[in-house]
Amino acid sequence: MKKLYFVGLLAVLAFSLLAQTPKDEAIQSLDNAKLFMQQDNLAKAQDEINYASGKISEILSEVLVKYLPDAPAGFTVEDKSAQGMGQMGGLLGSANAVAATGKYNKENSDGSTSSISLTITIGGLMGKTAGLAAMGQMFAGYGSGTNTKTIRVGGYTATQDFSAGDSSSSLTVQVGDKVSILVEGDSLSSPDIMKALVEKIDLAKLEKAF
Repeated sequence: MKKLYFVGLLAVLAFSLLAQTPKDEAIQSLDNAKLFMQQDNLAKAQDEINYASGKISEILSEVLVKYLPDAPAGFTVEDKSAQGMGQMGGLLGSANAVAATGKYNKENSDGSTSSISLTITIGGLMGKTAGLAAMGQMFAGYGSGTNTKTIRVGGYTATQDFSAGDSSSSLTVQVGDKVSILVEGDSLSSPDIMKALVEKIDLAKLEKAF
């Protein structure tokens, strides 16, 4: 009887562990961190906090990837993914910095391929990427007949770099203080494709969410 009870207890414990969500795990780790702090075991407390931070990044990734837009007309979605920046994010101002990237391709009638990559980044310095990129492009192209210009996308300031004679182009959009969007294209016929892709995103909702 005792053996059956013990087996049943193990089964319940295993099920509870499997049923835990990243949120549950984060909360548990933070509770553990408090206990270790009370015991002056700072190393263990730090480990628990780092684990909780990783779980929070998982949650943010799941939310952020949902903002990646569907493919523009004529293109297909190749991949949509998101991940936390981990230690690199911490070095750049936020341990919970997260980046989500959507990749889109189009086979042209002449056999060439047009491609677009759209990345949404949140947190710390990473979330200010668009503003920093715009500043860099502005100084790089100052007085040199640059194809870079400032435009508005969904009510937000953006920097567009496009030339019909070049194979690559880009569009950067700063969404509030913490969110940036970078679109990079190859063999595109018009910069309007990049703009239309960003406009598929509810930018105001994205800014409010993060």
